[in-house]
Amino acid sequence: MNAEKTLLDIFVPPDGLAGHSAALVAMTGTEDFLEDAMQRFTGLRPRQRAELGHVLVYLMLDGHASDSRQEVFPPGRIPGLHEIQPRKVETDSLLHAKVALLAFAPSRTGAPVHLRLAVLTANFTYTSARQQLELVWVVDVPLDDTARPEDRADARVAGAFVETLLTQRFHCNEQSLPPEDRKLTSRLDVLLKAASSLKTNRKPRFIHSLDRPLYDQIRERFHSAIDKPRNLLLCGSGFYEEPSNKARKPAVFDKLENLGVFTSNVRRVALVEPEKSGAVATWAKAGNTDGWEVVRPFDALNYKRRLHAKFVYAGYLRNGHLSNGWIYLGSGNLSRRGLLTHGGMAKGNVETGVVFAVDDRLDGEAIKRWLFWSDEAEIIGDEEWAIGQVGDAPDAQPILEATPILSAMIETAQTRRLILLWREDFSGESRVRISWTGRDWFDVKRGSEIPLQNDESPTALNVAGESTHRWVVPVVDAAGRVGWQPPRFDTYADALAALLDFPIRPAEATDDDDSDEEDGRNMNGKGTGERTEERVEQEKRYALHAAAELIEKVAALQAVLPKSMLDDWLDHLDRMFRASFPQALIETWRTHRLNIFLHLKAEELRPPNLNEQQEARYSEVLDGAARAWGLQ
Repeated sequence: MNAEKTLLDIFVPPDGLAGHSAALVAMTGTEDFLEDAMQRFTGLRPRQRAELGHVLVYLMLDGHASDSRQEVFPPGRIPGLHEIQPRKVETDSLLHAKVALLAFAPSRTGAPVHLRLAVLTANFTYTSARQQLELVWVVDVPLDDTARPEDRADARVAGAFVETLLTQRFHCNEQSLPPEDRKLTSRLDVLLKAASSLKTNRKPRFIHSLDRPLYDQIRERFHSAIDKPRNLLLCGSGFYEEPSNKARKPAVFDKLENLGVFTSNVRRVALVEPEKSGAVATWAKAGNTDGWEVVRPFDALNYKRRLHAKFVYAGYLRNGHLSNGWIYLGSGNLSRRGLLTHGGMAKGNVETGVVFAVDDRLDGEAIKRWLFWSDEAEIIGDEEWAIGQVGDAPDAQPILEATPILSAMIETAQTRRLILLWREDFSGESRVRISWTGRDWFDVKRGSEIPLQNDESPTALNVAGESTHRWVVPVVDAAGRVGWQPPRFDTYADALAALLDFPIRPAEATDDDDSDEEDGRNMNGKGTGERTEERVEQEKRYALHAAAELIEKVAALQAVLPKSMLDDWLDHLDRMFRASFPQALIETWRTHRLNIFLHLKAEELRPPNLNEQQEARYSEVLDGAARAWGLQ
């Protein structure tokens, strides 16, 4: 549960599986951590993910602006990740939940066979991962009916939470489109559908405060599960009550005492960082803590990390060992906002958590490591107390202004055009302008369809309103890829190597900083010059050789592909044949009518074991490439 060891590990796929999709919810997230999480989840570096063109991870952060956050992550900043635009909500309402729901599949384009739910006390930042004491609860849920009923219940309810949160607090106008047209959020749809398909009659351990405070739910579960009095109540929190000038016990401490049934000699322990103690400081300095022990948290690794984990443990302490325990851990601090409010309140928080039995008997070392407590914990001196900050209330900052145009799609069914997907609550009365690389700013209105020239394929739109705000939004191409540009190759050898690089090498095998030096050579490796008859004949011979080599090597590779890789291979072929093969070589093939794609369609050269749908896709890819290259 220690986040230093496990916070990034939640993104690592199970053996034999690939990351399919993920929904991440938190108060904050930083680019460096999220990029590393994406590499763990996909096994690919940024350049490789950009070349895939798939959105796999959907990020939902609290919408308040801050000194370090004035916009959502623009498309392409973290390839493969899409941050969803926040809605306007009450400025005193905070999205403080911390949860990750992930799906894994046998291949990059396959359907999910496995879900994972992680409930965290941490945000998606390296501050959480390296500088703070955090807790993470993880459950894996195979979709083959072998998962435990309680695990299925948790994943199902977590999926419903994400879906409701998406509707209430974020702009996702693709939800109004038919499923087949929802390209940007297609993988999110599959993830949520997989979660909702889980059947169970068990009560979930996962809880949230969209419409009900966490405290009520924690108390219900503790009272129904704990049949005999416990003699230890151990509590930890990143922050406590708002600061107070009066020396009185924080109201939440009274609430905590009533979470379960305790013995008359119960020990009540609160782990507190004196710099972030809020109202606890004045209460503790007064000297009468009403039977509570207020001590510093214990870092078993001696890294001087600060407590950010929020938890309540009720168990039996005997001879330095803990047993028969029940625990709440989650995003909700032990404060009024964290435990006693909900998202429907004007000054309420949206929180998540989990309540479960701790069946293991914990010795002293395990208590230190997992619950950050020890009898060796330091008592906090009067001079060390500081009222400090309270971190579960929004700063005095507005909600980020969402762009009037959320995304765009390229359609090619009749004529090539750009379809704009507008924010559902945008009135259309104010002026909106767009531009993209190669096209200057121009005005657009709701319902506008923008004709595209044959050479225009925008990957992102710049959007401007009447205010000073500027946004960048993603463009989905006709093949369903987001912000995608065909790979560029200088030579035929480079293009062929990329085509044959399948399965795609993992991140460790590629360096995004590598760049090939241009040496001014053409497709046959010789310097450019006048096209003599001898040179034309050389080009013809080279083109014949290149065509034969490409057909031979592609056929050899796809002949040995297992069934599980065929969908990924067809996706790879489509991308690579859209890439920039040397134009001189393509022109020579066209001149001499060398249609390599016609040969690859031959039964003896196509991949074996294609099903009917894959056969149609294979022919579609080859015919599309032949048309694009002018070989038909």
